[in-house]
Amino acid sequence: MKILWKLSKEAIRYRGLYVLAVLATLSLTMINLAAPRVLSDLTAIVKNGVDDRGLLQIRRLTIVLIALYLLRVLFRFMSSYLSHKAAWYLVGDLRTKVYNKLIHMHLGFFHDKQTGDLMSRVINDTRDFELLYAHLIPETITNIVTFLGGTDHSSDNQYQTGFDNLCTDSADPFIRGDLCEKGQSLFPRQSAEGR
Repeated sequence: MKILWKLSKEAIRYRGLYVLAVLATLSLTMINLAAPRVLSDLTAIVKNGVDDRGLLQIRRLTIVLIALYLLRVLFRFMSSYLSHKAAWYLVGDLRTKVYNKLIHMHLGFFHDKQTGDLMSRVINDTRDFELLYAHLIPETITNIVTFLGGTDHSSDNQYQTGFDNLCTDSADPFIRGDLCEKGQSLFPRQSAEGR
């Protein structure tokens, strides 16, 4: 935990990019929660029969839905681009610090280490921080907000539906992970049989 806290202090220099990325991520999440509601209203109008008033509502809701989808594209781009930009700036800074630390170490440290191994560690080990700051943290924020918004949205209609969605949404990553593991375990066997 101490290491993550120190890294967060390093990342504070790019807080503007991270704040914009988080706001874009939250906006994207809100749009993802709003679009199904609009689509549901649109479907309800068509299901109940279309008259002149219904046709006008369909036009309005269609324009709103198109706007939401275009905003979703924009916010997804902003979220991804800004978080990656900030993460790669952070990775560059970390590489510089690690490299500066290496070149100031005592010569005895380099006695049994190869140059390629040291440079590989500098590049590869710092690259993993990009995964943390550009993918894991924004996706965690999105998943938490979606989870809370989804349970709130579905529990407004019916408590049982809200509970059902809560259970299935919570189990979904585990189910998908289990299916992926089973699929990956079958794939080498299938490719070996096909040869």
